[in-house]
Amino acid sequence: ELLSIIRSGAANEVIAQRLDDYHENDIADALEFLSRPERAVLYSILGTEKSAEILSYSDDAAEYLSELRPQKAADILEDMDADDAVDVLEDATPAQRENLINLIDDDAKQDIILINSYGEDEIGSRMTTNFIEIERSLSVKQAMKSLVAQAEENDNVSTIYVSDFDGTFYGALDLKDLIIAREGTPLEDLVITSYPTVHAHETISDCIEELKDYAEDSIPVLDEHEKLIGVITSQDIVEAVDDEMGDDYAKLGG
Repeated sequence: ELLSIIRSGAANEVIAQRLDDYHENDIADALEFLSRPERAVLYSILGTEKSAEILSYSDDAAEYLSELRPQKAADILEDMDADDAVDVLEDATPAQRENLINLIDDDAKQDIILINSYGEDEIGSRMTTNFIEIERSLSVKQAMKSLVAQAEENDNVSTIYVSDFDGTFYGALDLKDLIIAREGTPLEDLVITSYPTVHAHETISDCIEELKDYAEDSIPVLDEHEKLIGVITSQDIVEAVDDEMGDDYAKLGG
């Protein structure tokens, strides 16, 4: 179905609209059946943001990006979540990796450097910087305004994190609670201050059981100064559990 849509010869807007009905993971699976020129046309039709979402699901993203002009590839990489971009860069050749890092903007570069600063067995290496953080001092109306402004860059909005007056992590609140709150409601009435957290330098094996106990979309990751620097999502947790189980089975086999 996907190949028929992409190769239909319809107007770009029509193809883009029809592809909106499909999950990004399915489109990513279809890429291997397209020729290199067809993939290039598809990225052009979908735009960098949508292309980034699709390539985040592909195990061959680095190879596909190598088919594009370096600046186009860098633009797509910038629109990926930082943890996905790190995974892509790990699969790239040293020359391609250096070229892409030099071309992406400073914000994306700093996020990638931050995640790469942690060992592969540390929680910080699995986190993403895609999260919303607001200040404790805001009113409900100001908090909603801040959320809308940040949502342009960060779409992980189901849980909103709150910083204290000194910048340290204070707590979290559900987007639903913020939406239905009356304007005069103090923000603190909505915040869960005993929200679970992990620290970036904690090893995955030490805290994976604790993470599995919480049915949250994401868990905040704090630095040594108790400041929020990222979150580990439920998808990240599942992948970490899979890796830990793989290690255990490997040891058992040994």
